[in-house]
Amino acid sequence: MPDNARKITYGAMMIALFAILLAVSLYVPFIGNVTMLFIPLPILLYRLTYDRASSLLVTFAGVLLSILVGGIFLIPFAFIFGLLGFVIGETVKLGKSKLYIFMASALTLLITTILMYVGAIYLFKFNFVEEVFRILRDMQDQMTETMRTFGGLTENYEQLMESTFTMYENTIPSIFILGVFSIAFILVTLNLAVARRLRHEVPTFPPFRNMKLPFATAVVYGILVLLTLFVEMEPGSDFYLMTMNATVILRVLFLLQGISLIHYYMYTMKVPKAVTGLLTVLALLLSPMTTFLGIVDTGVNIRAWIGRDKTK
Repeated sequence: MPDNARKITYGAMMIALFAILLAVSLYVPFIGNVTMLFIPLPILLYRLTYDRASSLLVTFAGVLLSILVGGIFLIPFAFIFGLLGFVIGETVKLGKSKLYIFMASALTLLITTILMYVGAIYLFKFNFVEEVFRILRDMQDQMTETMRTFGGLTENYEQLMESTFTMYENTIPSIFILGVFSIAFILVTLNLAVARRLRHEVPTFPPFRNMKLPFATAVVYGILVLLTLFVEMEPGSDFYLMTMNATVILRVLFLLQGISLIHYYMYTMKVPKAVTGLLTVLALLLSPMTTFLGIVDTGVNIRAWIGRDKTK
């Protein structure tokens, strides 16, 4: 009986904390941007302490309580963060690696966000992406008129801006996916770090310097490059969108792979971390070269050469 009382009390505390974090994130500027990153934490902590059924009940109760905090409008956000906290806690309890936890959390966030986006379109007739591009185009038109008034408009300015907008419109899926995975990485890292501070056993990521993309990614990228060179694709077609978005995602992965190789080399050479940090910034500034380095590192085992040179 005392255990059940403790479980209920702890659950009530976590539900209240979940609602408070939601309220602060919704109503308090600046501070809310920070607390938003820890909304999944109460559900995560409860799942790490108690069983699955009780955790699902606490998650459901937290979502319902969000109605009192911010009305029906807040339910989708409460559902996303509550489910995310449960998924992180569940995968930790199952003994999965941190990479597995990250992928499961990112897919959960991706699916729930897509559902919320589709729901907003069909229920409220509100398309967030179209609204953002409408605002950006209005700003671009105002800037064009201002530059035309002061005589600072270049000859091909309008054509350049139109091609830029077209590129962003075509790469919305890849930008969205990369953004969701980045947010999931931040959420998983921060919330597991807090859970570790509270003496829960949670996994850690392997060192970033050991990142190694499979060889197949280099092959797929090579095929995409050949397709863009030798196959004529109609802009806006499904095949064009698929090829362009896949290329964007792979380039980001190769950029990370190139930075990882730099970290590996600096670690092997026992270079101070400050120098590694400066080289990382330089690698981001020279992203095309770093991306190429990542492609080579994926296709060829450069790290074996580095290790061999070090042992000589």
